Amino acid sequence: MKGFWNYFWIIYMLFFAIPFPMLIYYNTEYGTAGENGGSKPWLALVLLGLSAVLWLILIQGWFRRWIVLPFTMRGNIMRLLKEGVRKDARIVSSKKLPAAGKDVDTREIVCSLQNFVGTEITEQLEVNDTKPELHRYDEGKTIRLLIDDKLKAQPHLTLDGVTVEMKAGRLIMSLLAWLLIVTAVAAYYVYSYRLENHGRGWRFLEFYHPLVLCPFIVLVSRIGFGKLISLFIGAPANGLQLKYYGLRTDAQIVSAEQTGTYINEQPQVRFELRYQDNLGKTHTASLKKIVPLLDLNMTKQESIPVFYLKEDPEQVAFASDIAE
Repeated sequence: MKGFWNYFWIIYMLFFAIPFPMLIYYNTEYGTAGENGGSKPWLALVLLGLSAVLWLILIQGWFRRWIVLPFTMRGNIMRLLKEGVRKDARIVSSKKLPAAGKDVDTREIVCSLQNFVGTEITEQLEVNDTKPELHRYDEGKTIRLLIDDKLKAQPHLTLDGVTVEMKAGRLIMSLLAWLLIVTAVAAYYVYSYRLENHGRGWRFLEFYHPLVLCPFIVLVSRIGFGKLISLFIGAPANGLQLKYYGLRTDAQIVSAEQTGTYINEQPQVRFELRYQDNLGKTHTASLKKIVPLLDLNMTKQESIPVFYLKEDPEQVAFASDIAE
């Protein structure tokens, strides 16, 4: 069900990024603006160049994500199997998911382990068990993880002894989909020029033309929306570093006030915190967090667990955000 909703929201956002601007453009007076002169020649060339750059950024980004990334991830996993730091982890929960294939159990496990400075953390993994009769991933069992101590690899951890397979059929489908998009974009340039130039070249181009507006909306959705949400919910930018190199302590809640911002009708709260590092030095921090209405009582607590970096105690985040 989670995968369904992921695809649903992707399709939903793409509709408003591509078909919707086209429907508005071609069903209003904007679609006939070029007949009345359009943009100045220099502005038309700037918009044409901007449009080409935006589409190239998107096209190369999709190529790297759909075609290059699987090979990169495979290489990273193979490197982790050779050079990764080994950590024993205890499975604290194990939930069976719909199977990925015949004679394979797919499980979502949550395991507990110590980070690189000895702090207890948890990790959630999805594993395909080819030998379910051995019950290797039942609750209470111990597994071994291999972790990139630089935290730069993607993925940054994997199971010891994991095997990596590249699905040729999926790669071919991804390549065909990418080629289809490239062909469609090129064809739309040709179509727009033939339909709208009216003997004036590219002067029909305006910022609201789909050739410019559509890639702009997609890029803003990809880059800006995620960062905007992270800003509102208070997610730490260096969360992975804090998780694997952070120390845990209880921070005193000096004050907790709503900022007036809401995400999905859940209020954002600004916490003023006071905590001590491992050397006994006191620090203060101001952190924002989206707090569910059912959890608003947490603002009345005397303290709340946080993670901070030993070498830079000013870098701090809520333990609950680190776990997520």
